[in-house]
Amino acid sequence: MFYFVSFNPRERAKRDQIVEAYRRYARHFEKKIPQFKLVGFYSRSVLLGSRPHYLAIWEFSDYSNLDEWNKVFAKDKEGQKLAKALGDLATDWEAKVMSNLI
Repeated sequence: MFYFVSFNPRERAKRDQIVEAYRRYARHFEKKIPQFKLVGFYSRSVLLGSRPHYLAIWEFSDYSNLDEWNKVFAKDKEGQKLAKALGDLATDWEAKVMSNLI
């Protein structure tokens, strides 16, 4: 299963700030919840097409892993701090769980 997270940068947020904030966030949660693996963090390199500007893809094995993520996140003050730092740089968040078909 895959968890897709997309968002746009806030005004004045620079790409290097967003990349570093997402890197810290991803490293933290990959250690805390090894069931989740970051497949990749992507950015539109040419501003063609519609938004979102950034896309992260996480892989995990089943829905129970989402419950585990929620439990860990609720108690993890450092993870919450990293999420807030990222949230201060980004807007228009969307997330969805998808399954691999082919």
